[in-house]
Amino acid sequence: MTESLSRAETILKIIVEQYLADGAPVSSKFICELGCLHVSSATVRNTMVQLEQSGLIRSPHTSAGRVPTTQGIRLFLDKMLQLQPLPHDWKHELQLNLTAQLPPALLIQRAGQLLANLTGLVCVVSPVKAAGRVIRQVDLIRLAADRLLLVVIDEEGDVLNRVMSVSQPVDSVVLSRALCLLNGAVCGQLWPDGIGRLSLMLKNEQGALQQLLQDVMAQLSLDEMQQNQPQVYGLHHLLQSAVYQKDPGVAQTLALLENPLSLVQALCPVVGDAGTKLVLGRESGVAEISDVALVALPYQANPRRFLTLVGPRRMNYSLVIPLLEACGQLLSKHLNPNY
Repeated sequence: MTESLSRAETILKIIVEQYLADGAPVSSKFICELGCLHVSSATVRNTMVQLEQSGLIRSPHTSAGRVPTTQGIRLFLDKMLQLQPLPHDWKHELQLNLTAQLPPALLIQRAGQLLANLTGLVCVVSPVKAAGRVIRQVDLIRLAADRLLLVVIDEEGDVLNRVMSVSQPVDSVVLSRALCLLNGAVCGQLWPDGIGRLSLMLKNEQGALQQLLQDVMAQLSLDEMQQNQPQVYGLHHLLQSAVYQKDPGVAQTLALLENPLSLVQALCPVVGDAGTKLVLGRESGVAEISDVALVALPYQANPRRFLTLVGPRRMNYSLVIPLLEACGQLLSKHLNPNY
């Protein structure tokens, strides 16, 4: 690919690739020693001055070398980036863990965990269930005198299990009655509609039965809210990154990731409808992530949901992008009937 580039673009490519590899400033001496340009060191230095004047590279502090600016990295990504084949072991991990037999919620969870663990980045995943879930079955199982297991199964086969601590003893009669009322209120209903019907129904009850139904409704409401929240995986990678340990902006980034819904909402107009989108810092329009990079890819068209990898601008784009795209293709295949 280098032969089709101008001398200035070739030098920029070398600087960006070396910066992404080790983060160190790149000198004209280093570029000359590579021996790929066959020009004098003075010519290399003059070209680097031109690149700096164009805003593509800069000189950090007292260093004699240069590092790329956001504009320089963007030009590299758009014109010079060469993607690598997906490693065989990564491809095997995807095929082994992301199978069509998995319920959608578990499929998305595994995808987020895999992407975070393989890349060492943070993965933010849009919720697959946000468009609405229809409840198929509800069950209450006694575990102990003061504990019940709430089981909710939706129409796609996803199972919610929650252990509930009850505030007062529940006998078999109350438990049986509560189960009948629950199934009558929520089965065949969208999750929010079922909660609304249950809220109206429990007003006609009293005592232990009313309290039990209130406890179940509170749990269903909590899980509805959580299911509509994006999921964040690999946050510890951000904390352990050497780049971020020296970066005073890490606190703002972490704060933003504590409320991933705001991040997803901010990125929706940026990501676009199809294809992989690379966003460098301030390009996102989100001030809290001005010093990070985002690689996003839609995995579901209607409603639009996407995977986003968040990390230092010095991430290995040539491997991260093929991995994200392979993961997105599997999710699209398993989740979208018309894929």
